[in-house]
Amino acid sequence: MNYKEIALALQAPFPNGTVQFSSSNKRQAHIPIQVYINRLEKVAGEHWSWSVIGEPTIVEADSAVIVRGELSILGAKRSGMGFSHYDRGKDIKNVAVFRNAVNAAEADAIRSACDKFLIGWSDLAPYRDCETDESIEINNRSEDIRETDVERVCQRCAKKLTDIDQLFLEVNRIKLPYCTEHVPKHLIKKI
Repeated sequence: MNYKEIALALQAPFPNGTVQFSSSNKRQAHIPIQVYINRLEKVAGEHWSWSVIGEPTIVEADSAVIVRGELSILGAKRSGMGFSHYDRGKDIKNVAVFRNAVNAAEADAIRSACDKFLIGWSDLAPYRDCETDESIEINNRSEDIRETDVERVCQRCAKKLTDIDQLFLEVNRIKLPYCTEHVPKHLIKKI
């Protein structure tokens, strides 16, 4: 495989249900790090690598750890920076607290680098301002992946979507299953 073939395979949409949301802010969508690493392994195999650049930085005033790293895929390199907050009540010099904060920041840095390879863009586009920017090419989900023949339920209330719900989602180009009552306002197109 050449770089272009690997890049296209990496940028393909993930299975439905891959995108997760922050428990504190339902508008903050992300893809778990395990999903990215699994995709890298399956598609690029031995042709990808990750390396941390320098030592983790601790910002005590913000109770944060910063990690920088570089993702390499068949010679193409993209850097990423990740952040993680730690509990101010816990001593960052405690090995377990430090390790957990660094691991979370490194995972965030890998996600950041994957984003620069356009991995996950088609899945996260509905939650970003770039979804409506026609100058940005985003690989959209194909009809067969959208599972239009399968009964869909609202991901918030688990109620079966009606024909009106489906039409509303289609008109607004919303790929995630929501009933009209629970569609996040930021997904609704302004006409």
